[in-house]
Amino acid sequence: NANNLVSIFTEAHRANWHPVVLLSHALDFSVFGDDAGKHHLTNLALHCINVLLLYWLVVNLLTRFHQTNEFSIWVAFLTALIFALHPQHVESVAWVVERKDVLYTAFALASLLTYLRLNTLANAKFRDHAWPFLFFCLSISAKPMAVTIPVVMLILDIAPLNRVRNLNSLFMLGVEKLHYIVLSAVIVLVTLSTQSEAMPGTAKLPVWASTLNAIDNSWFYVTHYFWPVKLSPFYPYPQEVSYLASWRFWLPGSAFLTVMTVSTLVLLKRGYTWPFLLFAFYIVTLLPVSGLIHVGPAKGTDHYVYLATVPLSLLTALAIVAAWTRLGVSRLVASIFSVTYISFLLLITQVQVSVWNNPLSLWTRVTELHPSDPYGHRNLAASYVQIGNWDLALQHAELSLKLGSPDEAYVIKLRTEYERLKVDKGNSEPNR
Repeated sequence: NANNLVSIFTEAHRANWHPVVLLSHALDFSVFGDDAGKHHLTNLALHCINVLLLYWLVVNLLTRFHQTNEFSIWVAFLTALIFALHPQHVESVAWVVERKDVLYTAFALASLLTYLRLNTLANAKFRDHAWPFLFFCLSISAKPMAVTIPVVMLILDIAPLNRVRNLNSLFMLGVEKLHYIVLSAVIVLVTLSTQSEAMPGTAKLPVWASTLNAIDNSWFYVTHYFWPVKLSPFYPYPQEVSYLASWRFWLPGSAFLTVMTVSTLVLLKRGYTWPFLLFAFYIVTLLPVSGLIHVGPAKGTDHYVYLATVPLSLLTALAIVAAWTRLGVSRLVASIFSVTYISFLLLITQVQVSVWNNPLSLWTRVTELHPSDPYGHRNLAASYVQIGNWDLALQHAELSLKLGSPDEAYVIKLRTEYERLKVDKGNSEPNR
């Protein structure tokens, strides 16, 4: 109704302003009611749309790089297939709350596609300029992470569009995107204002610690992408903040950023633009959720990199297809490797889907991977309460307190309820 529409567009909900996401949920509820399975299907449908948009985007990119039709189709197909099945994306698709990931990515990819098309037209009309901006507006209204899209457009201006000749032309291209930049700045201010209210009980990290965490995350997500065997719904910070200053923590990420930055710039100067495009796309889309701005108790989560894994998927596909078309590897060997790799991803994805089956399976997985993290045990306790297993609930709640959980009030409340149930049942254990 009218009142709800006004609220959706003018108020922050759960420390987020994302009206397009709320509209999609409202539409789902009006059609499906509270049938959770149908809401999950909407997420899955949006993920499939993203796969198709990604295929189309890669074909367009490769065409701009003057690649052959067969090469472009195979690379685009493999990129889309890897993106579709990668276990790192389970969180964004299986978790209905993360509708914002699949929704903002759909509009972001559409914005980039129409931007590429715009720059192929000799006599572009107003509507040709309007489409990329319209999709950008929808994307940023679904998730503030879309503030990176204007920067990605500038990256595309460098390669493959070759619109940058010098610093002056780069500046003029920035002026060309002034309406994107102004809207992005407004959304950043709104997001910082609303997010400052989020997780008020969580201690803030010092600036140096957040910076080192962001540096580490740049490498952390890459390793999880290429070897996704220990994916977790929750990645906690080290228990001691001082560990963030240890070279063991920050050195891998620092080395990765240094080597990649220097090598891609050197290659770009020599005319090799693909490495720059892939690396810059990854870093820019990761930056808002790299951990540089500390919000919440997690070091990072897999859904943060839904869009940022696009260049990683493309890199993998390029390597496989180039191996048989350019490096002399037989098509049979490349095909066997591709099938093996896709099967590996599919197997891990099935495991991840089972983890996201319910709160109990989710937080059990977290405590298996991070047994010394109090946050995981506290939430596992809450999951046991939901199914009426008070014995295990109290056990994990007290363990979370021993491990340093600040939520002592929750444990006291749980103990009180546990004792009350014992009295009601004649001093027997409430549940085993």
